Amino acid sequence: MTAWPELTVPPGARRLALAWLALALTALALSTLFALLLVVARTPFIAHWLPVDFFRGALVMHVNLAVTVWFLAFAGLWWSLAGRRARAGSGWLAWGLSAGGVSLLLLGRLGGEHRAVLSNYVPVIDGPFFLAGLGLFFVGIGGMALRALIETDRPLGGGPRRAAVITLLALGVLLATALLLPAPRQDYENLFWGAGHLLQFTHLLLMLTAWAVLAGRARLPVPRLRLAALFAGAALPALFAPLVMVLLSPGSDSWRAAWTELMRWGSWPVAVGVGGWLLWRLGRRAGALVDPACNALGLSILLFVAGLLAGALIREDNVLVTAHYHGTVGGITLAFMAITHLLLATLGLAAAPAGQVRRQLRLFGGGMLLLVAGLLWSGLHGVPRKTPGTAMFDRIQEWGGMLLMGLGGFIALAATLWFLWLVLRPLWPAVRRPAPAGRLEQAR
Repeated sequence: MTAWPELTVPPGARRLALAWLALALTALALSTLFALLLVVARTPFIAHWLPVDFFRGALVMHVNLAVTVWFLAFAGLWWSLAGRRARAGSGWLAWGLSAGGVSLLLLGRLGGEHRAVLSNYVPVIDGPFFLAGLGLFFVGIGGMALRALIETDRPLGGGPRRAAVITLLALGVLLATALLLPAPRQDYENLFWGAGHLLQFTHLLLMLTAWAVLAGRARLPVPRLRLAALFAGAALPALFAPLVMVLLSPGSDSWRAAWTELMRWGSWPVAVGVGGWLLWRLGRRAGALVDPACNALGLSILLFVAGLLAGALIREDNVLVTAHYHGTVGGITLAFMAITHLLLATLGLAAAPAGQVRRQLRLFGGGMLLLVAGLLWSGLHGVPRKTPGTAMFDRIQEWGGMLLMGLGGFIALAATLWFLWLVLRPLWPAVRRPAPAGRLEQAR
């Protein structure tokens, strides 16, 4: 590899990229509203005012919007950047299906569907509108992933292309599991178990792509090992998925354990190796503390590693699990936030001043680190997860950890709202009208 990858917009792809970005940011904005309710619901002295059923419904919506929709819609953005004008129609069809699916998700929740099932990876509201919306969204994402594979161009080191392969593999596992389970509507936990584990590799590859772009913006030295080889190493464990489906019975203990072990041992080595090398280079980079790209890259790596550390300490189903996925999800989200700031200029829009971007990213990263620390401390003292209210607190250590979680959560939410304000102001007019060609060419 001779250079870090750069963000570029293929001819004719600008409006499609803007549409996927708008869908992703809409999901993040809505998830933030539900997250505010969840933080309140787990904060001492406030939590007992909210009913348990409302907490469960808000949790389902937050997880789906903050992870499933936000991450996969952002994947659609990555894939649109690899597209060509000749296949723009298929991209718009995929976007329309996904956007329609998100609308049905919201309609199901707001229209009276309330039976929340807190299955791992993809919790659901067990009702026809919500389930139809989820299926429609996945069909759109699958169409966009397939489109990315048909393209001959391989920008960004090939990371998005490999993520598309794994996404299609995950959707295939989901479909096969639905067909093989005796009663999938009564077993959402197993229905989404295999696909949910596989999608973590999709998110990992796109986070590594974001890290590579940020490393280039931070002017870090290029590694000797080709980036394509690193992406291939990160994706390789996920390719064992067909063997799991062929050799083991869906829903069995061995089948569930196989997916767990695949993610436990296959998802982190490349990310930790690359992250450690990048942190070492950041430490030697003059002016790293004032560079937004350096700030985003360093905090994203720290959050991801903190999430892995919490995951290594899990021994039972308590808020250590919550600390684990908030750390890893927070690391990915921070990287995608930084890419969004960079992408505005690439798309010919007015990006926020560097000082504001740096402070927003620091605020989000710091808040998420506090949140993970509070959950980590509480998990070590046995606080259960998926449980609102204050009845779960018996000792001062548990109160202290959850108060720290609440503080970090409110800070991260404030930083997310600030991020949305910074990026939606220039984005909203651009979605409705194309930019002048000269300005776009100049931005490139």
